[in-house]
Amino acid sequence: MQKILRNTMVFLFIFLFACGAKDDGAKLRLDSARRFYANKEYTLAKQEIDSVKILYPKAFDQIRASLAFLDTVRRAENEQIITQCDSLIAMHEPTLDKIKTLFSFQRNKEYQETGVFIPKESLTGGVITGTMLRSGVGEDGVLYIESVFVGSKQKHNRIKISAKDGSFAQSLAVTDDGLNYRFSNMGKEYEIIRFAGTSENGVAGFIFTNSNNPLTATLEGQGKYTYTLSQTTKSAISKSFQLSTMMLQLDSLKTAKEKAEYHIYYLDNKKDKENPDNVIK
Repeated sequence: MQKILRNTMVFLFIFLFACGAKDDGAKLRLDSARRFYANKEYTLAKQEIDSVKILYPKAFDQIRASLAFLDTVRRAENEQIITQCDSLIAMHEPTLDKIKTLFSFQRNKEYQETGVFIPKESLTGGVITGTMLRSGVGEDGVLYIESVFVGSKQKHNRIKISAKDGSFAQSLAVTDDGLNYRFSNMGKEYEIIRFAGTSENGVAGFIFTNSNNPLTATLEGQGKYTYTLSQTTKSAISKSFQLSTMMLQLDSLKTAKEKAEYHIYYLDNKKDKENPDNVIK
């Protein structure tokens, strides 16, 4: 009888010790999450909250408390994102407006739903003056490069920009679909091939990086044709690259802000549903 009683007491002691260790460990994790939250280290706070459920799956009180606290952390994190985005947008918008003064905004309202920003030094009044590269930026911030060729039939569908040190950037091949044109006029062959998005493949960025160095453009297709890029062309494409980069960055910031605002809206609605007495009737 004494032996049974002794074994029972040992088991009870071990059980109580294990429960105490379980609760203490979970509580320490939750306290750590609160400290990270106070220091605005929200990612670390969420990691500590996750560890409560993972490491202490039977610490039910602490798990409930940590899940409730998680919404507080998420709200603060999204408020921080909104503040940071507002600050960066306010900082960069004046620079973007200044860059846009270097461009002419063009849109044919009869045929186009959106317009494009054309570098002022590239404006030709729609007249093709010779073989060249020209560029522009859509209202969505997407940059394009057009390869214009005048001469004998070339049928090119790819461009390669090379520097003297052997480095180069090469577009992807494009089809004749979309904004690509091949036509003849007064015995001359004309080709206007557009590279945008994926097909542009970093060509504009390469020209921007090497704008002060001699660069050659090679048109590739059924044959090859190589010529030297003028400083005016390099300057215009570099400006287009800078404008596109700035517009896409600002668009990304505005999207991040909108997502954060939606997350806060979701958390507020969730709180109202869990506490219907807080809803104003």
